[in-house]
Amino acid sequence: MLHLPMKRTRSTRFGNVALSLASVLWVGSSAGVFAADAKSTDEPAKVTFEDHVKPILRQHCLNCHSQSDKRGGLAMDSYGAMMEGGGSGEIVYDDGDAETSRLWQLVNHDDTPVMPPSQPKLPAEQLQVIRSWIEGGILENSGSKAKAKKKNALAFVASTSGRPEGPPPMPEALPQRVPVVTQRAAATTAIGASPWAPLVALAGQKQISLYHTETAELLGVLPFEEGIPQSIRFSRDGQYLIAGGGEHSVQGIAAVYSIKTGERVAQVGDELDTVFDADVNDTMTRIALGGPQRMLRIYDATDGTQLFDIKKHTDWIYSVAYSPDGVLIASGDRSGGLIVWEADTGRQYLDLAGHKGAIRAIAWRDDSNVLASASEDGTVKLWDMNSGKAIRSINAGSGGVTAVQFDHKGQLVTASKDRKVRLWDASGKQIAETPATSEAVLEVAITHDSSKMIYGDWTGMVRMSAVADPKQIEELAANPPPAKDRIGAVEQTLASIQVKLTPLQAKRDAMTASLQAAQKSLVEMDAKIKQQNEAIAQSQTAIAQKKTQREQAIMGLPALVSKSRDAHDSVIASRVGLGDAPDDAALVQAADLEASLAAQLTAIAQQRRLVVQTKQDEAALAETLKAQQGELAGMQAKRAETEKMVQAARVSAEQAEQSYAAVAGELSEVEKKRQLLAEAIQ
Repeated sequence: MLHLPMKRTRSTRFGNVALSLASVLWVGSSAGVFAADAKSTDEPAKVTFEDHVKPILRQHCLNCHSQSDKRGGLAMDSYGAMMEGGGSGEIVYDDGDAETSRLWQLVNHDDTPVMPPSQPKLPAEQLQVIRSWIEGGILENSGSKAKAKKKNALAFVASTSGRPEGPPPMPEALPQRVPVVTQRAAATTAIGASPWAPLVALAGQKQISLYHTETAELLGVLPFEEGIPQSIRFSRDGQYLIAGGGEHSVQGIAAVYSIKTGERVAQVGDELDTVFDADVNDTMTRIALGGPQRMLRIYDATDGTQLFDIKKHTDWIYSVAYSPDGVLIASGDRSGGLIVWEADTGRQYLDLAGHKGAIRAIAWRDDSNVLASASEDGTVKLWDMNSGKAIRSINAGSGGVTAVQFDHKGQLVTASKDRKVRLWDASGKQIAETPATSEAVLEVAITHDSSKMIYGDWTGMVRMSAVADPKQIEELAANPPPAKDRIGAVEQTLASIQVKLTPLQAKRDAMTASLQAAQKSLVEMDAKIKQQNEAIAQSQTAIAQKKTQREQAIMGLPALVSKSRDAHDSVIASRVGLGDAPDDAALVQAADLEASLAAQLTAIAQQRRLVVQTKQDEAALAETLKAQQGELAGMQAKRAETEKMVQAARVSAEQAEQSYAAVAGELSEVEKKRQLLAEAIQ
């Protein structure tokens, strides 16, 4: 971004150089000169003032530009005098950029007065000597060394600075009443394009018409009862429109409108004549305007009070523009005066001399480092705000250039009296041109996306051409038909939209029903899968329980077997001890031991049966689990298919809803417009 103005080390009064070179012709053979200086090294031969340029000047220029006869204050008979320049400043610079050199611009016929005067342009090989000298660093002699090349001021990186968050601002409910109805519009006085939205504003008689640049639809009409708008600009964020104008010799004002509502939110100025141009700064706190009274006036945008006047201009002020960063403000007048001021203080920052005709329009590049000025002298000049130099001069149309505007890419669109509109790239190369209109083109703008150029001519005809194909043209009316003539077409549009809406609504309902059915199937499938997972979990729990029971039974067998063996030994011992005539007590004791053994053996048998049974149960449960898991896999596969059906149904339903909503929204907007038209008729 551009920093606050600081002291410069080089004079900036260089633009209007009275370089009346009597004739700049090549003397001798340029090939011979270069051959003499060529060396058998890889380094290119130096082109110097003393060896190559001065011989040309000595034979053809020094009669008019020497120390004894310094026409225009310019002497060219010595290197020092050449570097000093003329009465209007320097003519060459050591930055290696020939295009910005005033000497080159004149001898190459890029600007006027062309040199040599009243003669054809120099042949290419003769011009190459001068160009090579400049690009080589304007060396004085063979011992001189070129300075490092400076940064190219035309280098530009596109910026979105100033873009508001969210969707770009567009009108929501603009007035539809047409203040003035005429058979044809007057000459086009102003066109402005939104920096971020597909929106263009056209000046008419006591009105400003806003159109959608993608559909060419009239969105609304802003009243300008004070007279005719002479300028239309949008705020940096595109939220507001600033119009300057009025009635000649009666009144001049600057008005600010809300783009969304069309409401006039601010008004400043009470000029005794119309306002030719007005602009607002980046923070929407100050409004500047200029006109026939030759005063650049700065107002407080919040309360309308005048802050200060700037009285430097000696002729009508045609153009006023704040830099995008708000640091500077530029103004141009009918006599070719172009001045840049400090925006906060009103102090002069640059006096840019170079144009020989009225400054009809000025525009800032997005980065605030380059200012473009369009003049009736037929040129558009690009000025570097850091160095104060004219870094490019573009011959943009015979008869005079009437309008200029930058886009976000650093490209330029221009209008000229030769009835054409042209688009130039950031370096000044033409890349598009519209077919000629019937009269001079007076105003031009380019859309936010650089896709279309909107321009109006002396007849009041406004056209919109595609950049990709300038012959693809749509017409826009600066003075549109009255509301009563437009409401019929709107009602027809309503009827056609309603016809389209009915099948879309039916399709939307059908797609919604399909989605709901698919979603219901998915819910049911999820419930079954949940139940199956619960059953599987129960089977897994039962298997785990059986396994634990079997393992516990197996673990208990050794102890039972060992105990039964001891019991068996006791039984044998008791039987041996009974003898041949046992008493009753011994028999009872033996019987108890035998009964205990029998009980232990029964327990062992039961334990062994339990091991077998739990193993069988576990196997059966495993088979059941396997079957359950198979059923679950089938359910999950079916659920995946159902999920796909739901997704497809959702996409179809969303598409149907979007189609319906788009047409329903269109219907709502058209109905709103019909209502506004009806109110305008009443």
